[in-house]
Amino acid sequence: MPGPNGVPEGYIRITATLNLFVAGPTGEGEEADKLRDRSRRFIYSTAARECDILRETLAQECALENVTSNLNVTPRYQPNQPEGYNVSGTMTLSVKLKKE
Repeated sequence: MPGPNGVPEGYIRITATLNLFVAGPTGEGEEADKLRDRSRRFIYSTAARECDILRETLAQECALENVTSNLNVTPRYQPNQPEGYNVSGTMTLSVKLKKE
């Protein structure tokens, strides 16, 4: 039965955010497509493992509620700056805490 915040009674909501830079081609083409796919796959696979980490540390039960991923081309301000993407992802999980 969900409580007033939409989370079941006895659960809390946890939000985790990842931010990283992935160097590589950002234009059109197969290599750029592979880099974008690999970047999104990283966010989703990390979200899939997050409940495992929470159960090892503080959660009795855990459920993944939501995942978002964003890729943004990094502007090149200097000639020696690598081409790539700023990748971010946010995940929201419902967690029932372990009893102390």
